[in-house]
Amino acid sequence: MFLITDDQIKSWLTVKDCVDAMETAFRDLAAGTAFDSPRERLFAGSLDDPNVYSMGRQCGAVKRFGVAALRVMSHRRGAARTPLDNHLILLFSTETGGLLAIVQGFTMSGLRLGATTAVAARHLAPAGKLEVGVFGTGKQARANFEGIAAVTDVRRAKVYSRSAAHRASFAEEMERKLGITVIPEGDPKKVVKGSHVILGATSAQEPVYDGNWLEEGALAISLRNSDLHKNPREFDETTISRSAFVVVCSKEQINRDQQRELLEPIEKGLLGWEKIYELKEAVVGKFPGRGSPNDIVFYHSNAGNGIQFAAVGFKVLEAARRAADVRELPDEWFSVDISSWWEQGFRPTP
Repeated sequence: MFLITDDQIKSWLTVKDCVDAMETAFRDLAAGTAFDSPRERLFAGSLDDPNVYSMGRQCGAVKRFGVAALRVMSHRRGAARTPLDNHLILLFSTETGGLLAIVQGFTMSGLRLGATTAVAARHLAPAGKLEVGVFGTGKQARANFEGIAAVTDVRRAKVYSRSAAHRASFAEEMERKLGITVIPEGDPKKVVKGSHVILGATSAQEPVYDGNWLEEGALAISLRNSDLHKNPREFDETTISRSAFVVVCSKEQINRDQQRELLEPIEKGLLGWEKIYELKEAVVGKFPGRGSPNDIVFYHSNAGNGIQFAAVGFKVLEAARRAADVRELPDEWFSVDISSWWEQGFRPTP
């Protein structure tokens, strides 16, 4: 059983390394041979408490890879939160049920989301040389821009953040890493105008751009989603109303988390359920696609999928088996021998 650190994952894998495995996982989800459960969050107290303790979990299995993943997050919110990421991924064998690895989750979460956005861009972005507008400069902005660049022909990018220093740092790092010209921009409108793909990867509470600015034929992406505790709006209703259709990770999660950023446009008649598709449907072509090159498409990463962690977990395990410096722990630490019960004919419930 491997114990895998965040630094090891950084040294082993890039977003690009994970894209094909992620696409396979979503294809298998559509075919019924990969399995997912809705994201769940527990709050130990009132949702009105900005510092409430929260625990989240997601699980999924991709039989083709022989991997099931359980993601667990534990933290306080608001001012009580500390700069420690209490975030683990447990990887299990679908063949034996045994624990294969315990993985620190910070970098792995960026890889899985970046690879998922890459899959979405592969199927939803317009063809040809692209200009990308990026809102946000943190971990997810970096990973998801890297994902878009891995599957499309990005000619140039523009990035906006409220912090000029963050804009400059992002531009310098991504130019060096990807070999793409990235322009720091202080005007949100200039980021949107002329861009074929807009990536929203912020912690914003209000829309970061006006949907009227979107070019015809654009793909707009938002990673910011709400739940029962928070209600941010990274995009506006104009973006929704101008979109020919919307693609999400999970339609079930919209109601489960009462995601008002989508439910309110639905209630106002700006969006119909029949125009919302899941990413797995886009991957296998079970959606109409653009009726015209001028159609705007909106992709909302509205929920994490457990299969995302199983897919990237599969790549992590491949890398761990090749590496020489991975810590291994005894398998018997993580299972209990119940042979004495077995021999008596009992099959104790786990």
